[in-house]
Amino acid sequence: MNRKLRVLLVDDEYYFRKLLINLIDWEALGYTIEQEAENGSQALELARQEQYDLIVADINMPGMTGLDFVEALRSSYMDTKVIFITSYDIFEFAQAAITLGASYYLLKPVDEDELSQALTEIREELLQEMQSSLDVKDLKEQVERTKPLLRDRFVRQLLLYEPSDSPETLYRQAEYYDIPLNAHGYVASVVEIDELGVRYSKEQERQLWRFAVKNILQDTFESSGAYCAVIDGEDNKITMLVGHNDDQDNTLIELCEQARSFFDQRMHLGVTIALGQTYESLSQVHLSYSEAEYVLKVKFAKGGNRVISYTHDQEGPQDAVFSLPIDRTEWITAIRSKNREALAAKINELCSRLASIQASKEIALFVMMECVSLGSAVILERGGTLPNGWMTDRHPLFRQMHSLETISGLQMWLQLFFNQIVFPELDNYSARFRGSEIVSKAIEYIEKHFAEESLTLQETARNICANPSYLSHIFKKETGKSFTEYLSDLRLDRAMEMLREVPPEGLVSLKIVDVSQSVGYSDPYYFSKCFKKKFHIVPSKVIQT
Repeated sequence: MNRKLRVLLVDDEYYFRKLLINLIDWEALGYTIEQEAENGSQALELARQEQYDLIVADINMPGMTGLDFVEALRSSYMDTKVIFITSYDIFEFAQAAITLGASYYLLKPVDEDELSQALTEIREELLQEMQSSLDVKDLKEQVERTKPLLRDRFVRQLLLYEPSDSPETLYRQAEYYDIPLNAHGYVASVVEIDELGVRYSKEQERQLWRFAVKNILQDTFESSGAYCAVIDGEDNKITMLVGHNDDQDNTLIELCEQARSFFDQRMHLGVTIALGQTYESLSQVHLSYSEAEYVLKVKFAKGGNRVISYTHDQEGPQDAVFSLPIDRTEWITAIRSKNREALAAKINELCSRLASIQASKEIALFVMMECVSLGSAVILERGGTLPNGWMTDRHPLFRQMHSLETISGLQMWLQLFFNQIVFPELDNYSARFRGSEIVSKAIEYIEKHFAEESLTLQETARNICANPSYLSHIFKKETGKSFTEYLSDLRLDRAMEMLREVPPEGLVSLKIVDVSQSVGYSDPYYFSKCFKKKFHIVPSKVIQT
């Protein structure tokens, strides 16, 4: 059978029909969408005029339902293959579908793999049914054309899942797809092209690079005498199944390094290749794939453009109990004072810590969001504003988060965040609300000495060489608060930070008098009174919450 199988698609929802058409590669599976109908009556008219190999129909449609439509077909002795699709998991619908001889009963939203499997099996059924009326040679040619697609599907099943078939069935299928059964060992590899989405914005470009990498990997391993099946893996990765006859796994690493070096030097493309362990049986290769996926995570901590092979001593670091490697007080102090050098050192220290513990991408992104939270909090604290689309994909910097592949990339992202977002906004705030150099100096002096109970307007004015009366006037005008109000708010805000940041093990030893003295209040009772007036809660309750 040389022609594509003709499909009639029936659904009253226009956008669902378009979604279904684009969900999978119908042509690759041997099908073509010949016609679309938006209700059962229209579909029945088309089916009586033309012959279709397969009808994909929604059950719930106004007027003539999908069940009524197919029942009318059967009454006209049309035995076309049918796949029913519905949003409702109702037993009576499924029972009626079986009675009408439907091949499959699928629920919305339709799963890509489930639909592909259904179409593959229906196609195989149709091929068998047509054997008696088709030329045997034409049939074999059609099977051979679909064989590469079916082989890739078989290899994908081998790698992703533990085989459910018997060893005899598994080996018979492997033999059919020309996968050698007498190899010394089998190993899986997961390959990722570094920063592919960042370097190439068009999907066509990315597909071309993946195609080139797959071909070179195939040629590299096959030229050594090994069997190699290279397929598209999950999340835009490339997956390999290698059957080799060499007793030394080092040969595999050398071949991977040879391919990686070619990509790097000849194509100027960074590629990270992760290898699992070698297993004697083809039925165990899913274990090798899991190991390759696991070890690929090392790329985030150590960087890309390398070959990484699995060893048992790599287990554990990413799964250890994690403690947040950030001293929030030190970070906030550096941000508030706009000390770019101190903050850069903090970022370097943080990323070195993440690399030393081989932190996973999930953990690293969690830490990064804590840093973002600190920067955003200081902006809001100082009366600044956050950019439009902040912390959503509408903001270009935040879109980049999804494409971060290494800790070094994360480090650069944090530096951009503070240098392009946080510090400029703090500078703008200073320009808008602290235009007076006198007020700016006064605030700087207050922030350094707020913990001293003796701090006064007169002392501040003396130290910045200003007239106390003028300082009082311009301070109120530019900050909206009197000197005393500003100092009190600052002290109480810092006290709240201290109370919230105390670790659980420090609750026993922490005393309110310690907190009050550390922010410039010698009288803990007066401190508690001021604290309650501002926050409507006493300090001891903050500790207990």
